[in-house]
Amino acid sequence: MKSFRSLFRFSALVGLSSVALALVAQETVSSTPPPVTPAAAPAVPAIDPAATALWREHINGMGDRGSGEKNVNYGQVINKALEFFQKYPTERRVGGILFNVASFGEWIKGDDAPRVRKEWRAFLQNRLVETLRDDTWPDNVWSGLHWVAAKNDLAIQLEAGGKPDLAALKARIATVAARAPAAPYRTFMEQEYLRQLEQHEPAAVEAHLVELSKNEIPDLANLGNGQLAIHALKTTPMELKFTALDGSEVDISTLRGKVVLIDCWATWCVPCIKELPNIKAARAKWGDKGFVVVGISFDRIADRAKLVKFVADEKLDWPHWFNEAGGPNPFGKKYNIRSIPATFLLGKDGLLVTTETHGAKLDEALTKLLGP
Repeated sequence: MKSFRSLFRFSALVGLSSVALALVAQETVSSTPPPVTPAAAPAVPAIDPAATALWREHINGMGDRGSGEKNVNYGQVINKALEFFQKYPTERRVGGILFNVASFGEWIKGDDAPRVRKEWRAFLQNRLVETLRDDTWPDNVWSGLHWVAAKNDLAIQLEAGGKPDLAALKARIATVAARAPAAPYRTFMEQEYLRQLEQHEPAAVEAHLVELSKNEIPDLANLGNGQLAIHALKTTPMELKFTALDGSEVDISTLRGKVVLIDCWATWCVPCIKELPNIKAARAKWGDKGFVVVGISFDRIADRAKLVKFVADEKLDWPHWFNEAGGPNPFGKKYNIRSIPATFLLGKDGLLVTTETHGAKLDEALTKLLGP
């Protein structure tokens, strides 16, 4: 149940404008110093017990995902979510609930999971079509529901063995852009569109990124520019030279002939920590055949000691870059890393092979690059 209680996996979804980049304080200069007054603590919004009770009903509808259908109530999952949005559209758990609804199908496990997942997604698709006929939803909820619908439609299309309907996804993005152009959920849909475009129409990716990079919405322009920088790594080797956390000097140009995993992570990032056993296993299996790891820490400057201890305790005996200067993470800014863990798997020629290495995908990629 714990995973459902965390807010939107901007969880890691840091967008590099918040947690991972840290906030830059602005100072105001005045010729006459203002009187000194005690600093007021920031107001913390009160949590309405009725909202919590409704949120819990939504959570309980998900039942026991580990055994497939057991105690799962499709109607309760979505209906209680919609009731929450109607009553508490600005409450901080709105994003988390949208994420729950969007991800619920992926969380269903067990022998009966394929059937249950298919039924859920069909049910959700019909419910969202009906729900989105109402255009009185607040922009944050309305755009979020479109994002959920987009992810659900794609899942249905891909699980049926077909190709994604990119034209329909693009049309949905245009619908959201017309009403709420700067909505974060528009950016999330653009990210999904890019992922599908890369897999199914790779020749169209660069032109789309160039267009995106010129968008008047800064978040979208940053997405386009960051993805263009990543796209360039397929033809131009990454340049990365630094003094590691342990004092060693690192220059990845000297690692040509090896397969290099650049792992962007942080000690505060739970999904990052969960990936570490996969990375350790890959080093144990493929290290002698030329696989090496380089860590890029997104920890805050105040957490340096915590990072050093964690690296030692977990025996993460590969070099780690750390932003000793504090402030925005330049690596993250250059590649517009919006969530961590984020990885770059570089081939023996130094060129990007893939950014999809989570879970079993890392070993699959290394098997292709370094042999059985």
